[in-house]
Amino acid sequence: MGSYSFPKNERLLKRASFLKLSRFGRKIHTRCFIAAMSDAETDRTRIGITVSKKVGNAVERTRIKRIVREYYRKNRDAISGNRDINIIARKYVASCSNGEVRDELGKLFKKIVKSDG
Repeated sequence: MGSYSFPKNERLLKRASFLKLSRFGRKIHTRCFIAAMSDAETDRTRIGITVSKKVGNAVERTRIKRIVREYYRKNRDAISGNRDINIIARKYVASCSNGEVRDELGKLFKKIVKSDG
């Protein structure tokens, strides 16, 4: 697979992982997203994406998830260490354009990288 692939071992897939992050993870907020993070039990960073029905219809939710996955694939090298991250979309994100969503993700990832140190 290419360097921009997103294999299963880099995804949060189990409900228990999402619940653990929401309960015990450290949270970082931006206008459009919340990131719940904790140290990973695996040897790599894993990401999960949560977009609830409050955000919009299926088309909107899929658009947001696609943009988040693309942004992560292109910028995952900036995150050092091994951590589990759940990116939760807030209701406001549906009214943002694709460019605005990417800008918000940029702010979120900068905060995540800052919290590494």
